[in-house]
Parts: sequence; structure tokens; C-alpha cells
Amino acid sequence: MIETFFERYGEGRYCLESVVTRSEGGINVYVGGGERPHIGTVVLSQPRPSLKCDVSISCTTSVINIPGHMDDAVAVPMAEEICKAMNQVVVVTCGIHIDNATNKEIDKIIRNGRELTKIIIIRLSNKEGLI
Repeated sequence: MIETFFERYGEGRYCLESVVTRSEGGINVYVGGGERPHIGTVVLSQPRPSLKCDVSISCTTSVINIPGHMDDAVAVPMAEEICKAMNQVVVVTCGIHIDNATNKEIDKIIRNGRELTKIIIIRLSNKEGLI
């Protein structure tokens, strides 16, 4: 069975929108935002036992970044947090663009990405909330 839902966080040009699809084999997330949503990075996180010799879940992550794009600043932590929380393979495709973004604006987008990640994990944890 494939389940899909949409989530967003933020306002105006700092709004991040996501489409989340879960199948038996993993979770796929697209995140777009800013003035021109696009595809700037693809991140794949695979769960594995922690190397700390405890029972926690960690992950191994691979990143494909389009040169000149910084979308991995949102996509990598999102993929890793969802992967560890759900113990499933996660792919995050991300593209967020703001013309001439300042460091302050980039920090706001990264914070919004962290908040969106929390919302997605809560929604994934509550199967009844899925469409």
C-alpha cells in the first residue's frame, strides 16, 4: 500500500512545502520552497544499528548535489531524522531558492526545515493521519 500526504511550514518566501509518500519499502519526501522550487539535491538515508554498541538506530547517508546548490543543508538532516525515527530507508529530494539570500534568510530556511521534519515524523508516526 502507498500512502501520501502533504505538509508545509513557514510563511511567504520562507515557506517549505512537502509531499511525503510511504510504501512498504521506504519513505520518499520532496521539499520545495522559496521563490523557485526545484530539484537541487537528492539524499538517501539507510537505517543501521548504531556504531556506539547500543540498541539505537543510526543511518548511512548518500548525497547527490547539483553544483552550486545548498539544498543539502535542509535535506540531509531531514532524511537522517526521518530514517532514524521510522527505521526505514528515506529519500529526500529538495529544492529551495531565494534570490540573493542572506545568511540570516538561509538560517531561517534551515530552521523551517527542522520544524517541517518534526511535523512529518509526527504524521508518519500516526498512521491514521495519512491520506
